[in-house]
Amino acid sequence: MRCRCGLVFVDPLPAASEVALREDEAFHGGLVDETAEMFTAYYRNYPDDPVVRGFRRTLERLRAITGGGRLIDVGIGTGLLLHLAREAGFRPLGVEISPGAAERARQEFDVEVMVGDFEQSVIEPGADVITMADVVEHTRDPRRFLARAAELLRPGGALFVAVPNHRSTLFWAADVLARVPRAAPHARRLYVPNHYYYFTPATLARLVTQAGLRVEAMHLESPYLGRYRFSWPVRLGLGGLIALGRLTGLEARVEVYAVKP
Repeated sequence: MRCRCGLVFVDPLPAASEVALREDEAFHGGLVDETAEMFTAYYRNYPDDPVVRGFRRTLERLRAITGGGRLIDVGIGTGLLLHLAREAGFRPLGVEISPGAAERARQEFDVEVMVGDFEQSVIEPGADVITMADVVEHTRDPRRFLARAAELLRPGGALFVAVPNHRSTLFWAADVLARVPRAAPHARRLYVPNHYYYFTPATLARLVTQAGLRVEAMHLESPYLGRYRFSWPVRLGLGGLIALGRLTGLEARVEVYAVKP
């Protein structure tokens, strides 16, 4: 469904239990084949690639805003961000809905991870930083999810949110191709099963503000295709769209840094 405000969303939403099941399936590679690489390449022998350098830049920006301190990473992926945060001097804690992902991150990086729904987790308030990299689009109620983050932050604490940007050349091409019968199944793969909301920079900024936070900075980024497994024709096509996104300011990922007043 598409709202006049620019928000795109799934209707009806899956039950909370199904959301948790899908996230554990995603960790084990059971939802989208192309994303399986994300859960193999970024463990203890991770490469120094654009994904890792992007995480380090994010942590530098968050340190500049807050001075460091206690960091809560929601939706930990492989645990790499937690590991890099600890290296950068933060005191990290992960919150992860997938038991498999949490256990593997502990094994690989020896990081502390709580298993469960972030909204229901018992966490001491007063966090300096909360990070949500490619997480909010997976939630059933993004407004409530971000409001929970605002509750847990100390005054002056910072929230980092990154999501796919629906106002991008990638989604524009997908929406056009979806009208072509033979191309539609391929175009629709951008609308992955465990993404329930698709934001633009404007709708994401409005959501963060409604949660009681002040947007400090917004950045547009392009995804690194090396982290995905694609055929060469698909890779070339996506690479061209991503390059066009950089030229036009319609890049495929949006990041927001926000502060609790």
